[in-house]
Amino acid sequence: MKNNVLTFVVAHGDIAAALTEGVQKILGPQKNLVAFSNQEDSLPVLLQKMQAMIEDHHNPAVVCFTDLKGGSCWTLANLLQKNNQQMTILSGVNLPMLVTYCNNLSGMDLPELLEKTTTDGCRGIKIQAVSK
Repeated sequence: MKNNVLTFVVAHGDIAAALTEGVQKILGPQKNLVAFSNQEDSLPVLLQKMQAMIEDHHNPAVVCFTDLKGGSCWTLANLLQKNNQQMTILSGVNLPMLVTYCNNLSGMDLPELLEKTTTDGCRGIKIQAVSK
Protein backbone atom coordinates (compact mmCIF):
# COMPACT_ATOMS: atom_id res chain seq x y z
CA MET A 1 0.00 0.00 0.00
CA LYS A 2 1.47 3.30 -1.11
CA ASN A 3 -0.50 5.34 1.42
CA ASN A 4 -0.80 4.44 5.09
CA VAL A 5 -3.98 6.40 5.63
CA LEU A 6 -6.67 6.11 8.27
CA THR A 7 -10.00 7.07 6.72
CA PHE A 8 -13.07 8.21 8.62
CA VAL A 9 -16.56 8.75 7.23
CA VAL A 10 -18.51 10.89 9.70
CA ALA A 11 -22.14 11.65 9.01
CA HIS A 12 -25.60 12.11 10.46
CA GLY A 13 -27.80 9.09 11.13
CA ASP A 14 -26.88 5.92 9.25
CA ILE A 15 -25.30 7.69 6.28
CA ALA A 16 -21.67 6.86 7.13
CA ALA A 17 -22.38 3.17 7.70
CA ALA A 18 -24.43 2.94 4.50
CA LEU A 19 -21.69 4.58 2.43
CA THR A 20 -18.91 2.39 3.82
CA GLU A 21 -21.05 -0.72 3.34
CA GLY A 22 -21.75 0.35 -0.24
CA VAL A 23 -18.04 0.77 -0.96
CA GLN A 24 -17.31 -2.67 0.49
CA LYS A 25 -20.05 -4.29 -1.62
CA ILE A 26 -18.47 -2.77 -4.72
CA LEU A 27 -14.75 -3.12 -3.90
CA GLY A 28 -14.60 -5.68 -1.11
CA PRO A 29 -13.28 -5.17 2.44
CA GLN A 30 -11.40 -1.92 2.99
CA LYS A 31 -8.56 -1.60 5.48
CA ASN A 32 -8.70 1.44 7.78
CA LEU A 33 -12.10 2.72 6.55
CA VAL A 34 -14.23 3.52 9.59
CA ALA A 35 -17.77 4.90 9.81
CA PHE A 36 -18.90 7.18 12.64
CA SER A 37 -22.34 8.59 13.35
CA ASN A 38 -23.48 11.34 15.66
CA GLN A 39 -26.72 9.42 16.19
CA GLU A 40 -25.71 7.39 19.25
CA ASP A 41 -22.59 9.14 20.60
CA SER A 42 -22.09 12.75 21.61
CA LEU A 43 -19.47 14.80 19.80
CA PRO A 44 -17.01 14.63 22.75
CA VAL A 45 -17.33 10.83 22.84
CA LEU A 46 -16.82 10.58 19.07
CA LEU A 47 -13.83 12.90 19.28
CA GLN A 48 -12.28 10.70 21.95
CA LYS A 49 -12.91 7.50 19.95
CA MET A 50 -11.46 8.94 16.78
CA GLN A 51 -8.40 10.38 18.52
CA ALA A 52 -7.75 7.04 20.23
CA MET A 53 -7.90 5.29 16.86
CA ILE A 54 -5.39 7.76 15.41
CA GLU A 55 -3.05 7.17 18.34
CA ASP A 56 -3.45 3.38 17.98
CA HIS A 57 -2.32 3.71 14.36
CA HIS A 58 0.71 5.76 15.49
CA ASN A 59 -0.48 9.09 14.07
CA PRO A 60 -0.97 8.23 10.40
CA ALA A 61 -2.22 10.55 7.71
CA VAL A 62 -5.98 10.90 8.23
CA VAL A 63 -8.67 11.62 5.67
CA CYS A 64 -12.07 12.47 7.07
CA PHE A 65 -15.13 12.54 4.84
CA THR A 66 -18.14 14.42 6.24
CA ASP A 67 -21.65 14.78 4.93
CA LEU A 68 -22.40 18.48 5.38
CA LYS A 69 -19.93 21.36 5.54
CA GLY A 70 -20.72 23.43 8.60
CA GLY A 71 -22.75 20.66 10.26
CA SER A 72 -21.96 18.98 13.57
CA CYS A 73 -20.00 16.13 11.94
CA TRP A 74 -17.88 18.65 10.03
CA THR A 75 -17.35 20.60 13.26
CA LEU A 76 -16.18 17.39 14.92
CA ALA A 77 -13.70 16.78 12.09
CA ASN A 78 -12.37 20.32 12.49
CA LEU A 79 -11.84 19.77 16.21
CA LEU A 80 -9.98 16.55 15.45
CA GLN A 81 -7.86 18.28 12.81
CA LYS A 82 -6.53 20.78 15.39
CA ASN A 83 -4.59 17.93 17.05
CA ASN A 84 -3.70 16.08 13.85
CA GLN A 85 -1.64 18.05 11.37
CA GLN A 86 -1.69 15.25 8.79
CA MET A 87 -5.48 15.34 8.46
CA THR A 88 -7.58 16.38 5.47
CA ILE A 89 -11.34 16.95 5.57
CA LEU A 90 -13.58 16.47 2.55
CA SER A 91 -17.22 17.50 2.90
CA GLY A 92 -20.20 16.48 0.79
CA VAL A 93 -19.31 12.80 0.79
CA ASN A 94 -21.06 10.58 -1.74
CA LEU A 95 -20.62 7.01 -2.97
CA PRO A 96 -18.78 7.88 -6.22
CA MET A 97 -16.11 9.80 -4.33
CA LEU A 98 -15.60 7.06 -1.75
CA VAL A 99 -15.33 4.40 -4.47
CA THR A 100 -12.73 6.48 -6.32
CA TYR A 101 -10.82 7.14 -3.11
CA CYS A 102 -10.73 3.52 -1.94
CA ASN A 103 -10.07 2.13 -5.42
CA ASN A 104 -7.04 4.40 -5.93
CA LEU A 105 -5.65 4.70 -2.41
CA SER A 106 -2.83 2.25 -2.96
CA GLY A 107 -1.74 3.61 -6.32
CA MET A 108 -1.74 7.40 -6.07
CA ASP A 109 -0.03 10.05 -3.99
CA LEU A 110 -2.46 11.47 -1.46
CA PRO A 111 -2.74 15.04 -2.87
CA GLU A 112 -3.41 13.69 -6.37
CA LEU A 113 -5.89 11.15 -4.97
CA LEU A 114 -7.83 13.80 -3.05
CA GLU A 115 -8.14 15.94 -6.18
CA LYS A 116 -9.40 12.96 -8.21
CA THR A 117 -11.76 12.01 -5.39
CA THR A 118 -13.46 15.42 -5.31
CA THR A 119 -13.61 15.59 -9.11
CA ASP A 120 -15.24 12.16 -9.36
CA GLY A 121 -17.62 13.02 -6.52
CA CYS A 122 -18.83 16.02 -8.53
CA ARG A 123 -19.04 13.96 -11.72
CA GLY A 124 -21.33 11.54 -9.90
CA ILE A 125 -23.97 14.29 -9.51
CA LYS A 126 -26.16 14.39 -12.61
CA ILE A 127 -29.63 15.55 -13.55
CA GLN A 128 -31.61 13.23 -15.75
CA ALA A 129 -34.82 14.95 -16.75
CA VAL A 130 -37.87 13.01 -17.78
CA SER A 131 -38.72 13.83 -21.38
CA LYS A 132 -42.36 14.30 -22.26
